[in-house]
Amino acid sequence: MRKALFLLMIICRIQGFAQSQYLWNEKVQKTYESISSLRIPEARKVIEKELSNHTNNLFYSLLESGADLYQSFFNENIVEYNVFYPRFEKRIDLIKTGPKNTPYYLYSLGLLHFHKAILAIKFDKNFEAALDFRKAYVLFKENNALYPKFGPNNLYFGLLTTVIGAVPTNYQWMLNILGFKGSIARGNEMVLGYINSKDEYAKMAMNEALLLYPYLVMNFEGNTKKAFDFIERTNYDFKKNHIHAYMATNLYLNHQQPQKALDIANNIEQGDAYLSMPFWSYEKGHAYFYEMKLDYAEKEFTQFINTFKGNFYVKDAYDKLSLIAYLKNDLKKANEYKEEVVKKGNLLTEADKLAYHNANNNAWPNLILLKARILSDGGFQGQALKVLSDKTSLDFTTEDDKAEFSYRLARIYDLMGDKDQAIKFYKSTIIKGKHLKQYFAARSALQLGLIYEERKDFVAAIEFFKNCMEMKNTAFKNSLDQKAKSGILRCQK
Repeated sequence: MRKALFLLMIICRIQGFAQSQYLWNEKVQKTYESISSLRIPEARKVIEKELSNHTNNLFYSLLESGADLYQSFFNENIVEYNVFYPRFEKRIDLIKTGPKNTPYYLYSLGLLHFHKAILAIKFDKNFEAALDFRKAYVLFKENNALYPKFGPNNLYFGLLTTVIGAVPTNYQWMLNILGFKGSIARGNEMVLGYINSKDEYAKMAMNEALLLYPYLVMNFEGNTKKAFDFIERTNYDFKKNHIHAYMATNLYLNHQQPQKALDIANNIEQGDAYLSMPFWSYEKGHAYFYEMKLDYAEKEFTQFINTFKGNFYVKDAYDKLSLIAYLKNDLKKANEYKEEVVKKGNLLTEADKLAYHNANNNAWPNLILLKARILSDGGFQGQALKVLSDKTSLDFTTEDDKAEFSYRLARIYDLMGDKDQAIKFYKSTIIKGKHLKQYFAARSALQLGLIYEERKDFVAAIEFFKNCMEMKNTAFKNSLDQKAKSGILRCQK
């Protein structure tokens, strides 16, 4: 009897050791840091070895999920996607077998649904994405109530709280039915709180937090200075962490600082340990384009379209190649690239939609306005102003060109800090362009809202933010509406 009892105890002990568990140890931490630096091939070697040894540590499945997400998100390879996407449901089923009396349980489930939703959006499965986003939100919310001091959960719950808080008013009824509650200020506060944490969970999702926070500040708070101040005072390792380097490159490019973007992109550490990313060529192409280094830009955009297996930004890349040929006075080549804009890629991004609109316009852009735009986007405001200095709206024949002329002057003065002149030309653009499909009038209304918000004239700011949202069928409509909605919420506080 004693021997039988002793044998039973040993069997139970062995079974206990074999049960799934959450063990965040040094090896898991290093593997996480590899993945969240885009050293995906390096991380996969560790994950495959652990999983082939039938590890009972559930974190390795969670890490593999992150590797699949980043690899598919950035490289958009449909063959890889068809392998990776079904694995998310299998991991969700696996996590459900794990211990439930821990903050890791609901967090892991929430993160898997979040990863699945992001990938679904990337491959145009919007209904599936919506379902998984809702599941992620509910799981993070429940976990937050049970374990409010569990920082990694607060990061993702904070992110979703911010995004939901910026949903345009005409969709709020749907969010209320679903039980979603959003707040930009509260969500960003949760993310920053995790970044500043020093507890045992501080490193678990830190690279994602440092990736997301500047975007949240830039796009939802509308505070460019705050975002760049954060980037420049934070100890980022842009050389070894490619995902942080990509974030900074992207933001610098979008805010008239192509040289800073190039400095980062050209100095990242190379090697087989890192995920090979055609998007680096796309980003460098824009940087050279904004600096009017057309040969370098052409080389990078060509490299991108020749190596990228996906559809995002393909139309935009061909559009840039078409403009480069046009600027070089090679209309035959420019028209050939225009045809590629129509045939290749998809229409999911605002940049690709604008490229498609441009390609279907028989007229070429006004050369003077094009040069002014490129110089202004590159941060060369003085040179851009000089290009337009001896012109008036009478020098342009089409309604689109007249609206763009005042918009270009407004943006140049705005970026130079002359807000009074910017206001004058933004208002002129709205009058000239509010009935057009171009984005100039809607963007002018948004910028006026931001100027008046900065001046603390919140009544005027809200009026212009609403004006921006009322303009229909313009390029960048979704992005402009999101920023205007965020502005209204800030001004109503």
